Amino acid sequence: MGFLVKLFLFLVWAVAAPCALGLLPCALLPKEKRTVSVLCLSGYCVTFSLFALVYMPMLLLTKEGRFTPLVVAFTIVSLAAIAAGGVLCGGRGGVTLSLRKPGREEALLWAVFAALLLFELYMAYTRASFDGDDAYYVVESVLADQQDSMYRILPYTGGATSLDARHALAGLPMWIAYLARMTGAHATILTHSLLPLLLIPLTDLAFYGIAKRLFEHAAYGSAASGGRGGEGALRCRLPAFMIVIALFQIFGNVSIYTPETFLLMRTWQGKSVFANLIVPVAFLLLLWIAKAYREQAGGKERLFLWIWLLCLNLAAGLCTSMAVALLTLLLGAGAFWISAANRNFRILRDTVIVCIPNALHMALLLFLH
Repeated sequence: MGFLVKLFLFLVWAVAAPCALGLLPCALLPKEKRTVSVLCLSGYCVTFSLFALVYMPMLLLTKEGRFTPLVVAFTIVSLAAIAAGGVLCGGRGGVTLSLRKPGREEALLWAVFAALLLFELYMAYTRASFDGDDAYYVVESVLADQQDSMYRILPYTGGATSLDARHALAGLPMWIAYLARMTGAHATILTHSLLPLLLIPLTDLAFYGIAKRLFEHAAYGSAASGGRGGEGALRCRLPAFMIVIALFQIFGNVSIYTPETFLLMRTWQGKSVFANLIVPVAFLLLLWIAKAYREQAGGKERLFLWIWLLCLNLAAGLCTSMAVALLTLLLGAGAFWISAANRNFRILRDTVIVCIPNALHMALLLFLH
């Protein structure tokens, strides 16, 4: 019974609450574009960004670095944001559930992808891989939950230590500790057993969004040139693309440094979340921004994209300090290409503005060092 209660609380605080947080930015979108995938991906970016905004003052402006005030503050902020998003989106009816009966070939391809995904999840759960970095990151989550101290205890010895800015500014272990506190589950169990079941499908959801944008563009170009295109062309391409992605993930362990290895064996680490979730979402947003400006989408939709991109930058800082520099370079290059293609350098200007948190993060890191 205790396990079922903890599992239920995990589904509430690690799945339902982050997805519900996506209602707040999605209120800017027309209802037909508030799909489940957009809601989930934007919701987790909002979750990580809000956690980063609450976490940094609690870490740096309190002498003891106590964890409990962070838990209370973030819970209040999250519930308030969820309530505001629910009101602005018009309640449960404000999300589009695009359910249709797939064709036989499409259904077969989706079934193959589902089998591959279930295999990944089964192996991640039953063959939990222990990494040397667990001695630091996982123990920091345990210490925060059980000792109510953030980065003030040395994980290797248990003795008191000064703030290690390099590791402390990447607060993803504290979000894991937050889940441990809210669910009652041990942080180690959350890290190794439950989080892979969440983060692996979330990564696939980001690749699904990328594929949908790419194939929509290809279908649009085919239709514009007089060829056969449109929505029907997507139906088999999408699951086929996802099957290829799943195969790359399963057989990508060609070295210990590949993103696929990190995804399946070090899923919970900040560098894995950055490589396998933050970067794909960045590509998804760049593709969406290019389409929005090419088709002259409404101002609210473009505002939604920039808010999401701002949240993505804040979320990157929660993963690892190096991530903010890499993401800034990626977004800068992508924005320059989109600006040049659309002859609209306001895109590059707005990208620079939403990357300001990255510059502040690096400046804070240098200052603390």
